Amino acid sequence: MNKQSSSVTSKAKPYPRRCAVCGEVAVSRCHIPYDAEVRHDGKLHAFCIASLGIDRCERCGEQFFTTSTDEEINLALRSYLGLLTPGEIRAGIALCNVSQKEFAEHLGIAAETVSRWLTGASIQTRSLDKLMRLYFTMASVRVALSNWETAPV
Repeated sequence: MNKQSSSVTSKAKPYPRRCAVCGEVAVSRCHIPYDAEVRHDGKLHAFCIASLGIDRCERCGEQFFTTSTDEEINLALRSYLGLLTPGEIRAGIALCNVSQKEFAEHLGIAAETVSRWLTGASIQTRSLDKLMRLYFTMASVRVALSNWETAPV
């Protein structure tokens, strides 16, 4: 086995796992309905997720939020707010035939911000989401934004 595949294997924790609360090997993945409250763009948003993947101890009932659970909640928030997903942003950038760095420069934001959107680490504001949609669908917007630095004031 090569080094990369062994490190990937070591990161994946098999089920059932040991519960940090009761100590029993009884934690497994399940899906539950979940009422989420997430602060985004200066507002608290409350919405329902019909089936959220979560780790739960079958013995004591303790629930554990994982990175995977957080990613599901973020995707549900994007859906609830009607925001572009990381895949949609990536596809838009590819369709416009620009690099992530050029895209960031055109929008007037840091390249690291675009990277965080694409990995799902952060969620864009509604205003930037609207600007991205214009950028992806209107060549005139792309041209105007790409020439912004040279435009007279």
